[in-house]
Amino acid sequence: MIRTYGLSFIAALAVMACGCGSGSGRAALQQGLAALQEKNYSGAIAHLTTASKRITDSSALYYSLGLAHLHQGNIEPALGAFSAALELEPSHAGALTCVGQIAYLQNDLNKAQACYEQALEAAADDAMRTRILTSLALVEAGRNRHDLARLHLIHALKLSRANPYAPALYNLASLYRDAFNLREEALDNFEMYVRMADRKDPHYDKAANNIKRLRLNLERTQAEELDRVRRNPSAAAKLLREGTHWQVEKQYAKAIKSYSDALLEDPFTFNAAFGLAVTCKNQGLRAEAMEAFLKATVINPDYQDCYYQAAELALQLKRYAEAAKILDRAIARSPYHAANVELMARIRYSEKRLPEARAYGEFYLSLLRPEDKNRAAYETWVRSLPKK
Repeated sequence: MIRTYGLSFIAALAVMACGCGSGSGRAALQQGLAALQEKNYSGAIAHLTTASKRITDSSALYYSLGLAHLHQGNIEPALGAFSAALELEPSHAGALTCVGQIAYLQNDLNKAQACYEQALEAAADDAMRTRILTSLALVEAGRNRHDLARLHLIHALKLSRANPYAPALYNLASLYRDAFNLREEALDNFEMYVRMADRKDPHYDKAANNIKRLRLNLERTQAEELDRVRRNPSAAAKLLREGTHWQVEKQYAKAIKSYSDALLEDPFTFNAAFGLAVTCKNQGLRAEAMEAFLKATVINPDYQDCYYQAAELALQLKRYAEAAKILDRAIARSPYHAANVELMARIRYSEKRLPEARAYGEFYLSLLRPEDKNRAAYETWVRSLPKK
């Protein structure tokens, strides 16, 4: 996965010293900021250290000095500078983010999470929040809390929808590949990443190689599946018409048989799978309906309602792991589909995985219309759940 630093150098340039200190201190500050922007980190350290002896009340100066040390790999001096910035301004989002970054690199995940969460509360704009959420996702992935990692990345991408944040795309692709075993969805996100990322990015070639491997793997799997399938579309179409006729006539047992026979003739007949699922559900055959809806998702992976229906039935049957797995793919394919997110919150609640239930509930609220009549009651329920 891609690690990210908290802020760009642009933020550091916003600190032009506020009239304090001598002229030589302000000159050293200007030279230090210029060196930092030019990635001349040793020069930046020298000038900013000089400036800090004259200007002692600028959190932004210490933050910039910390950035220069961090890019040079000088961890202890970087921490010292960020700590000085936080003494002057405890809610300095950039300094908090960088302290979190250092804690993450040192595998102190508790401290990293605490710093990132404070930084997120203090963040001034969506660009900053996007980077912090991407960093929080790395912490959760390090703890194998994959639901929370995914939600942070989806939220980061929601905030950057006009210009998707490339590291979030790469990390989400890696998470889908490694933690969720969702190869097609991982491929989609790797492909989006290479469209957004700079070719000089060190992860660009890795993403390109992942795309080649995933495509080859998927093509091979699909070819093997097609080789095993016997298809008779004309016979399936006839049986589908019969099934529809029997369903209209309320001869449900006959409709179920006709739809099932149509799928035997051609396993890729979506309308037969969907008709079978709906008929079984209406007859109270929940397990059979769930399997038919799942079959429909295989035939048409982009038809969201089939995922929802299958997962809802699995929840009713108390088959929680299956329900969650169904929604994993649905959310990966349509991350802002509110109904799926709300259903996943209920599934995690039923499993007594309350922090995850709260996280999905909070994300659902971010997708819900402000004027929705059920919003207040739902928000009360979400807030009653523990965060950790």
